[in-house]
Parts: sequence; C-alpha cells; structure tokens
Amino acid sequence: MIRFFTFSQFHNKRPPAGSTQIRVNQLIKYWPEAGLYKYGENPDVLIFQKVYLTQDYRFPIHFKGKKILDICDPDWTDGLSPIKETIDAMDAVTCPTEAMAEFLRQMTDKPVRVIKDRFDIDVLPEPKRHTGRAKTVVWFGYYHNSEVLRPALPLLKEHGLKLILISNDDPLAFRWPLAPEHRDYLKDNYQFIKYNEETIYHDLQKADIALLPIGNRPQDVFKSENKTVKAELAGLPVSQDPESLEKYLKGENRQAFVDKYYESVRDNYDVRKSVDEYKQLINEL
Repeated sequence: MIRFFTFSQFHNKRPPAGSTQIRVNQLIKYWPEAGLYKYGENPDVLIFQKVYLTQDYRFPIHFKGKKILDICDPDWTDGLSPIKETIDAMDAVTCPTEAMAEFLRQMTDKPVRVIKDRFDIDVLPEPKRHTGRAKTVVWFGYYHNSEVLRPALPLLKEHGLKLILISNDDPLAFRWPLAPEHRDYLKDNYQFIKYNEETIYHDLQKADIALLPIGNRPQDVFKSENKTVKAELAGLPVSQDPESLEKYLKGENRQAFVDKYYESVRDNYDVRKSVDEYKQLINEL
C-alpha cells in the first residue's frame, strides 16, 4: 500500500495547492495501489509531499515503513524549514529538477531521484492552431511570482499586445503600483482570469503566446519547467525574451513551433512516466 501525505492535507489547503495537484493527485489517478494518507493507516510506503519536520510534528521520524520526501519546489531556501533533518528521517528523496537534486545530494548519501512535473494528457484539448499576427500573450502562476512581468510591459505596449494573467489573485488590483503610461495601456489591454484546474488549458488557448520570463531570484535556478510544459501542451509557443516574442508574432512561426515540439512534449510529460519512476524507486528501496 502506497500513500501520499500532501502539503495540501498538512496545511488544510482547499482547493489543493498546485504542487499537490501536479505531484500527487494526477499520479494516483493512474496508480491503483496509491492514494492519499488517512490518519491511522499503516502503509508500506509513505511519501511526504513537501511536508517537513517541525518542532511539533515528528511523525516522519516515528513512522516505521519506507519514507520518501518529495521536495517539489525550493520553498525550503527561506531557511525556515528543517530540510536536512527531514531528509535524515527519510529513505529517499524525489524532486522535479536536476539542479535541485544536485544541491540536495550534498546533504545526504540516500537516493535523490529526479521525477519531473508531468501532466494528465488524457484531459488535454486539441492543441491550438495558429494563423495571423499574435494579438494576446498569457502569463500564469501564483500572483506573487508575477513581478517577473514588470520589465516586459513596455515591450507589450510596443507590439500592441494584450495581456491575459491567470492566477489565484489579481496582482494588478493590489500588488502592481504601475507607472501611469503602463497603467493606462493595461486599462484596455488586460484580462485577469481566476486559475481553475478544470479550465486551464482552454484559458491558455485564449492567447497566442505564453510569456514566461525567467526569474532572477537565487531560488529560480531550482524551479521546475512545469509552466512551460503546460503552455506547450495547450499548443502555445513560449517566449522568455524579446527576441522570441518578436519571432512568435508571426502565425507561421507559432504553428511551426507546435508542429515541431507538441508530440514529443506530450510523450515525455505523460504523468504515467512519473508513476513508473516512483515504482522503480520503491522496488529499489
């Protein structure tokens, strides 16, 4: 019996946090032996998804079965989570990127495996078809990460592009004190959409390009490519810099990107691959 004890369970998050949806809920759909942990159960393997030891929470130390810590994002770089002590209580560690794995291997001789963020391809709509000049770009993610868009606003205005922002909250409402020229431009060229896991692919397809600039915070080197992959699964090319944005203004270039990469992304990021990788690690343990 395999069980996940998730970040969302531990912190009573409703609806589940994005990391729980990606790293757990999608997997157990295709893993009959796995499910969410219920208090009182005694599974053979318990996977702690971004659940760390605290002064009051010591269960991972006392649990007698095999234990895996799934560190899905670099929230522990704030120095507040006892990451080394939690790893010491585990039999193995999983994470989504090789950069994070290399860092974590400095803390332990236990197995540290990369299991990428992958997606339920059975729910995908047909990829978007592209024609004509791009009119709209989209950014999506947690609102506090949207600061990365600020430097791109003059470029959007220059190219006459509308911006769709899909997030848990609207940063324009209370987080972005903008210069008047940017505020006036976005007044008629900005749409906020509340993030909804059920509609996210269709919402992404309302745009022509996914604008996902690379962040420059120290922890960004560890970040997963899950947003890039999700945009590509919707059939959107991803721009991270001015040069690629200008390239994808042309419909033929956007469609060429989809024609070249869509099938390989769909194959490589099928969540069932993550299930197989977990099973292999558990068999080794």
